[in-house]
Formats: sequence, C-alpha cells, structure tokens
Amino acid sequence: MEELDYYTRNKEARKLYQRRYYQLNRARISRKRMLEEIDNPKKFKDRKNYNKSYYEKNKEKILKRRKEQYLARKTLVAQT
Repeated sequence: MEELDYYTRNKEARKLYQRRYYQLNRARISRKRMLEEIDNPKKFKDRKNYNKSYYEKNKEKILKRRKEQYLARKTLVAQT
C-alpha cells in the first residue's frame, strides 16, 4: 500500500511534469502521430475510436472539470 501512497502524494507533481513535457514536445508528438497515420491508418482509427468512446463514457466528469477550470481562470483574471 505504500506504493499507492507514493503515487497519491505525488499526483499533482506528476501531472504538472506530464503537462510541461507535452507542451515542450507538442510539435514532435503531432508530427509523429501524423506520420503514424500515414503509415498505419488502422492504428490511427483505433486511437480515434478509443478517444471517442472514452469521452462518451466520461463526458460528465470531463465537462465538470472544464467548467471548474474555466471558472478558476475567470476569477483569477477578475482579481488582477
């Protein structure tokens, strides 16, 4: 159970690191996906289907999180 505690404690730091990594490597990741789509259309189609089904399954949770983030940004801008 200690392993779970470690991941729970470091969840925010890990999410921040992953987000930063994606932002720094967005162009490279997009280029790789584009080439992958050309090379293997089935893999691209499978990824799109997975993303679509994930969104449909978790739509309420995703929209709730987006709303919270929007309101947080809005109040932050209003305070400055």
